[in-house]
Amino acid sequence: MEKKLDSPEKNGIVSLKINLFTQDSTMPAEQTGKPLIQVLERAFDILEMLARRDTPMRATDIANELGLSLQTTGNLLRTLYERGYLSQDAKRFYRLGGQCFYLGSYADRWKELRKAADRAIPELCKTTGLLVFVGVIESDKLFCISLRRENEIDPPSQKWADELHSTASGRLLLAGLSPEERKKLLARTLRKKTRKTITDPDQLERICATIRKQGFAEIHGESVDQIHSIAVPIRNRDGEIIAALALSGDKTEWNKTSRKEKLERMTRTANAIRL
Repeated sequence: MEKKLDSPEKNGIVSLKINLFTQDSTMPAEQTGKPLIQVLERAFDILEMLARRDTPMRATDIANELGLSLQTTGNLLRTLYERGYLSQDAKRFYRLGGQCFYLGSYADRWKELRKAADRAIPELCKTTGLLVFVGVIESDKLFCISLRRENEIDPPSQKWADELHSTASGRLLLAGLSPEERKKLLARTLRKKTRKTITDPDQLERICATIRKQGFAEIHGESVDQIHSIAVPIRNRDGEIIAALALSGDKTEWNKTSRKEKLERMTRTANAIRL
């Protein structure tokens, strides 16, 4: 019998339960209201912008894109280049450097989960024709582990990071948290994405109760207009929720399969991913 979406009792590498900051811990700036360090923000802006681009960029284009002076941009690029976080092609255009891969490999706590997901989700994508998403909660945000469109695997996009409340996968993960943890997260993430987005904490709490009871989450047009999504839990061998598996698509794609068919196929896929 399928277990309900109870909050996990153990802390694992990919356990849904997250370590919230306490009074004695270093707290994120968004919680304390303290200003961020501007030079670090600008450096991260450069790295994240280059990560989204398919081709290297000139220093002048980077400066223009970020609204910075060429001198400031040059200083940042030189530092990141010397530290190995940026490299240059034959035209001296900038791209991410090998140090990003090296550092990222140590932060990748979801390697086994992603491998298991990448083996299992192509069939789900093929049989439904919908986008397949696998996500977890990381640093109080929705973090994409694997993303699959028909006939191709996309690089995991983090554009849904602030949408725990407005996506099916985010709501399913929220439903597995304790009320106290959920309240703290929702206090910082409730933003309207569309006119249908539910942001009332009491209403979301009732929705989470329903999700725990029925075992899946479903949204219609709350993250993106005209886009539908449904999510089920991925569990480990102990029955703990470690991630959410979601399908999404527009009305035409969505109506090709019934909810029952989607859930049956998703459940089989989630069981195949089980670690």
